[in-house]
Amino acid sequence: MNRIIYILTTFFLLALPMMAQKEAEAKAVLEKTTKAFKQANGIEADFTLTPYQRGVAQGEMKGSIQLMDENFRLTTPQMVTWFNGKTQWTYLPTNEEVNVSNPTREELESINPLAFLTLYKEGYACQLGSKTNYQGKNITEVKLTAEEFNKQWSNLTLYIDRTTHLPLYIKLKEAGKDYHEITISNYRQGMGWKKSHFTFDPKQYPDAEVIDLR
Repeated sequence: MNRIIYILTTFFLLALPMMAQKEAEAKAVLEKTTKAFKQANGIEADFTLTPYQRGVAQGEMKGSIQLMDENFRLTTPQMVTWFNGKTQWTYLPTNEEVNVSNPTREELESINPLAFLTLYKEGYACQLGSKTNYQGKNITEVKLTAEEFNKQWSNLTLYIDRTTHLPLYIKLKEAGKDYHEITISNYRQGMGWKKSHFTFDPKQYPDAEVIDLR
Protein backbone atom coordinates (compact mmCIF):
# COMPACT_ATOMS: atom_id res chain seq x y z
CA MET A 1 0.00 0.00 0.00
CA ASN A 2 2.81 2.43 0.90
CA ARG A 3 4.47 1.69 -2.43
CA ILE A 4 1.22 2.51 -4.29
CA ILE A 5 0.88 5.78 -2.40
CA TYR A 6 4.51 6.63 -3.19
CA ILE A 7 4.00 5.92 -6.91
CA LEU A 8 0.81 8.04 -7.03
CA THR A 9 2.42 10.89 -5.14
CA THR A 10 5.43 10.85 -7.44
CA PHE A 11 3.18 10.78 -10.52
CA PHE A 12 1.19 13.84 -9.44
CA LEU A 13 4.27 15.77 -8.40
CA LEU A 14 5.74 15.15 -11.85
CA ALA A 15 2.45 15.87 -13.61
CA LEU A 16 1.95 19.31 -12.04
CA PRO A 17 4.77 21.08 -13.94
CA MET A 18 3.72 19.23 -17.11
CA MET A 19 0.15 20.49 -16.69
CA ALA A 20 1.42 24.02 -16.08
CA GLN A 21 3.55 23.80 -19.21
CA LYS A 22 0.59 22.57 -21.28
CA GLU A 23 -1.56 25.43 -20.00
CA ALA A 24 1.16 27.92 -20.86
CA GLU A 25 1.35 26.48 -24.40
CA ALA A 26 -2.42 26.75 -24.79
CA LYS A 27 -2.41 30.35 -23.59
CA ALA A 28 0.40 31.15 -26.02
CA VAL A 29 -1.81 29.93 -28.89
CA LEU A 30 -4.67 32.20 -27.81
CA GLU A 31 -2.31 35.13 -27.33
CA LYS A 32 -1.17 34.72 -30.94
CA THR A 33 -4.84 34.80 -31.97
CA THR A 34 -5.46 37.98 -30.01
CA LYS A 35 -2.35 39.53 -31.60
CA ALA A 36 -3.52 38.51 -35.08
CA PHE A 37 -6.82 40.34 -34.57
CA LYS A 38 -5.09 43.46 -33.27
CA GLN A 39 -2.69 43.58 -36.21
CA ALA A 40 -5.38 42.94 -38.85
CA ASN A 41 -6.48 46.63 -38.98
CA GLY A 42 -10.12 45.62 -39.28
CA ILE A 43 -11.23 42.06 -39.91
CA GLU A 44 -14.41 40.62 -41.41
CA ALA A 45 -15.66 37.04 -41.47
CA ASP A 46 -18.73 34.92 -42.12
CA PHE A 47 -20.10 32.59 -39.47
CA THR A 48 -22.72 29.92 -38.90
CA LEU A 49 -24.19 29.46 -35.42
CA THR A 50 -25.90 26.16 -34.59
CA PRO A 51 -27.55 25.74 -31.16
CA TYR A 52 -28.06 22.24 -29.76
CA GLN A 53 -30.55 21.05 -27.15
CA ARG A 54 -29.90 17.61 -25.70
CA GLY A 55 -27.63 16.90 -28.65
CA VAL A 56 -30.17 17.84 -31.32
CA ALA A 57 -29.49 20.78 -33.65
CA GLN A 58 -32.10 23.53 -33.44
CA GLY A 59 -31.60 25.04 -36.87
CA GLU A 60 -28.80 27.44 -37.72
CA MET A 61 -28.18 31.15 -38.12
CA LYS A 62 -25.78 32.56 -40.69
CA GLY A 63 -24.26 36.01 -40.57
CA SER A 64 -21.16 38.15 -40.86
CA ILE A 65 -19.13 40.06 -38.32
CA GLN A 66 -16.77 43.01 -38.68
CA LEU A 67 -14.30 43.77 -35.90
CA MET A 68 -11.77 46.48 -35.23
CA ASP A 69 -10.19 46.92 -31.80
CA GLU A 70 -13.08 46.66 -29.29
CA ASN A 71 -15.70 47.60 -31.91
CA PHE A 72 -17.86 45.23 -33.89
CA ARG A 73 -20.74 45.16 -36.33
CA LEU A 74 -22.76 41.97 -36.63
CA THR A 75 -25.29 41.29 -39.37
CA THR A 76 -27.81 38.43 -39.60
CA PRO A 77 -31.19 38.17 -41.35
CA GLN A 78 -32.84 38.79 -37.96
CA MET A 79 -30.88 41.84 -36.80
CA VAL A 80 -27.99 44.25 -37.22
CA THR A 81 -25.89 45.11 -34.16
CA TRP A 82 -23.34 47.91 -33.79
CA PHE A 83 -20.99 48.26 -30.82
CA ASN A 84 -18.50 51.13 -30.50
CA GLY A 85 -16.77 49.96 -27.35
CA LYS A 86 -19.40 51.36 -24.98
CA THR A 87 -22.83 51.68 -26.60
CA GLN A 88 -24.68 48.98 -28.50
CA TRP A 89 -27.47 49.47 -31.05
CA THR A 90 -29.56 46.50 -32.20
CA TYR A 91 -31.84 47.00 -35.17
CA LEU A 92 -34.74 44.56 -35.57
CA PRO A 93 -36.18 44.87 -39.10
CA THR A 94 -39.37 42.93 -38.30
CA ASN A 95 -40.31 45.47 -35.61
CA GLU A 96 -38.67 48.50 -37.22
CA GLU A 97 -37.03 49.40 -33.91
CA VAL A 98 -33.56 49.99 -32.53
CA ASN A 99 -32.69 49.06 -28.96
CA VAL A 100 -29.88 51.09 -27.40
CA SER A 101 -27.93 49.76 -24.40
CA ASN A 102 -24.60 49.66 -22.62
CA PRO A 103 -24.02 45.88 -22.54
CA THR A 104 -22.18 43.96 -19.85
CA ARG A 105 -19.30 41.61 -20.67
CA GLU A 106 -21.65 38.63 -20.32
CA GLU A 107 -24.13 40.18 -22.74
CA LEU A 108 -21.38 40.83 -25.28
CA GLU A 109 -20.31 37.19 -25.04
CA SER A 110 -23.81 36.12 -26.06
CA ILE A 111 -23.78 38.39 -29.13
CA ASN A 112 -20.24 38.55 -30.46
CA PRO A 113 -19.14 35.08 -31.65
CA LEU A 114 -15.48 36.04 -31.21
CA ALA A 115 -15.73 37.52 -27.72
CA PHE A 116 -14.65 34.21 -26.21
CA LEU A 117 -11.02 34.44 -27.25
CA THR A 118 -9.90 36.27 -24.12
CA LEU A 119 -11.81 34.15 -21.59
CA TYR A 120 -8.60 32.34 -20.69
CA LYS A 121 -7.68 35.51 -18.77
CA GLU A 122 -10.87 35.50 -16.71
CA GLY A 123 -11.48 32.39 -14.63
CA TYR A 124 -10.87 29.66 -17.19
CA ALA A 125 -8.19 26.99 -17.23
CA CYS A 126 -6.96 26.08 -20.70
CA GLN A 127 -5.13 23.17 -22.25
CA LEU A 128 -4.21 21.83 -25.65
CA GLY A 129 -6.48 19.22 -27.24
CA SER A 130 -5.63 16.34 -29.55
CA LYS A 131 -7.40 17.30 -32.78
CA THR A 132 -4.96 18.55 -35.44
CA ASN A 133 -7.02 18.87 -38.65
CA TYR A 134 -10.30 20.60 -39.46
CA GLN A 135 -11.82 21.03 -42.91
CA GLY A 136 -8.47 20.22 -44.52
CA LYS A 137 -6.53 22.78 -42.47
CA ASN A 138 -3.90 22.21 -39.81
CA ILE A 139 -5.27 23.46 -36.51
CA THR A 140 -4.46 23.59 -32.82
CA GLU A 141 -7.28 22.55 -30.52
CA VAL A 142 -7.59 24.57 -27.31
CA LYS A 143 -9.99 23.64 -24.51
CA LEU A 144 -11.12 26.01 -21.77
CA THR A 145 -12.81 24.91 -18.56
CA ALA A 146 -14.54 27.29 -16.15
CA GLU A 147 -12.95 27.43 -12.71
CA GLU A 148 -16.18 28.72 -11.14
CA PHE A 149 -19.71 27.30 -11.28
CA ASN A 150 -21.36 30.66 -11.99
CA LYS A 151 -19.80 31.07 -15.43
CA GLN A 152 -22.18 31.21 -18.39
CA TRP A 153 -20.12 28.62 -20.28
CA SER A 154 -18.74 25.58 -18.48
CA ASN A 155 -16.49 24.45 -21.35
CA LEU A 156 -15.23 25.87 -24.63
CA THR A 157 -13.40 24.22 -27.49
CA LEU A 158 -11.60 26.25 -30.16
CA TYR A 159 -9.91 25.20 -33.38
CA ILE A 160 -7.20 27.71 -34.28
CA ASP A 161 -5.65 27.79 -37.76
CA ARG A 162 -1.92 27.19 -37.31
CA THR A 163 -1.01 29.41 -40.25
CA THR A 164 -3.20 32.47 -39.68
CA HIS A 165 -3.77 31.97 -35.90
CA LEU A 166 -7.47 32.75 -36.51
CA PRO A 167 -10.31 30.61 -35.09
CA LEU A 168 -12.21 28.32 -37.46
CA TYR A 169 -14.56 26.66 -34.96
CA ILE A 170 -15.85 27.37 -31.46
CA LYS A 171 -17.99 25.08 -29.29
CA LEU A 172 -19.60 26.57 -26.20
CA LYS A 173 -21.11 24.24 -23.63
CA GLU A 174 -23.50 25.38 -20.94
CA ALA A 175 -23.72 23.82 -17.48
CA GLY A 176 -26.34 21.30 -18.71
CA LYS A 177 -26.39 19.30 -21.94
CA ASP A 178 -27.00 22.24 -24.27
CA TYR A 179 -24.22 23.72 -26.38
CA HIS A 180 -23.60 25.95 -29.39
CA GLU A 181 -21.29 25.47 -32.36
CA ILE A 182 -19.86 28.36 -34.38
CA THR A 183 -17.98 27.85 -37.64
CA ILE A 184 -16.09 30.84 -39.04
CA SER A 185 -14.89 31.27 -42.63
CA ASN A 186 -13.94 33.73 -45.38
CA TYR A 187 -11.71 36.00 -43.33
CA ARG A 188 -10.94 39.38 -44.89
CA GLN A 189 -8.32 41.62 -43.28
CA GLY A 190 -7.07 45.19 -43.54
CA MET A 191 -10.54 46.73 -43.84
CA GLY A 192 -9.53 49.94 -42.00
CA TRP A 193 -13.03 51.14 -41.05
CA LYS A 194 -13.65 54.47 -39.38
CA LYS A 195 -15.15 54.60 -35.88
CA SER A 196 -18.49 55.69 -37.33
CA HIS A 197 -18.80 52.31 -39.06
CA PHE A 198 -19.60 50.80 -35.66
CA THR A 199 -22.20 53.41 -34.69
CA PHE A 200 -25.87 53.35 -35.64
CA ASP A 201 -26.79 55.98 -38.23
CA PRO A 202 -30.46 56.99 -37.88
CA LYS A 203 -30.40 58.53 -41.37
CA GLN A 204 -30.05 55.03 -42.82
CA TYR A 205 -33.15 53.85 -40.92
CA PRO A 206 -35.54 56.82 -40.89
CA ASP A 207 -38.61 54.74 -40.02
CA ALA A 208 -37.06 52.88 -37.09
CA GLU A 209 -38.23 53.64 -33.55
CA VAL A 210 -35.29 54.16 -31.19
CA ILE A 211 -35.79 52.63 -27.75
CA ASP A 212 -33.17 53.70 -25.19
CA LEU A 213 -32.66 50.95 -22.58
CA ARG A 214 -29.70 52.54 -20.82
